[in-house]
Amino acid sequence: MAERFIAGILASFLFTFGIALLYFQDRSSVLLVAMFTFPTVFLLGIPQSLAIDWVMKRLPWNKGSLLFLLEALLYIVAGIIATMMLFLIVTHTFKLLLKFYVLGVAASLLYFVCLRFLRRKKKSLHVA
Repeated sequence: MAERFIAGILASFLFTFGIALLYFQDRSSVLLVAMFTFPTVFLLGIPQSLAIDWVMKRLPWNKGSLLFLLEALLYIVAGIIATMMLFLIVTHTFKLLLKFYVLGVAASLLYFVCLRFLRRKKKSLHVA
């Protein structure tokens, strides 16, 4: 569970600074982006990550690359759902603004990559 929080912190910082500097191209938007990113990751993203792990453990397949792609696809869906929920919470409507859904998917995949990296590091430390 600790690796989820560490991955959440890493992904939130990377996403916040990346979006503020690359998308909005304004340093002063870091705090505004962080106000939405951190709560979304911890209140919506981590429970979705637990659900994805629960689903992945119940699959009978042994193909590593197929499982990786399926897990990435589930994180993409989770990013879309989290974005929809965020819109519902903030604006009380479902808005279909494609650029925000792309940002939600990017944040979700960034969390997935950070989590995979931490899990591989943990495995390599136990093996060595």
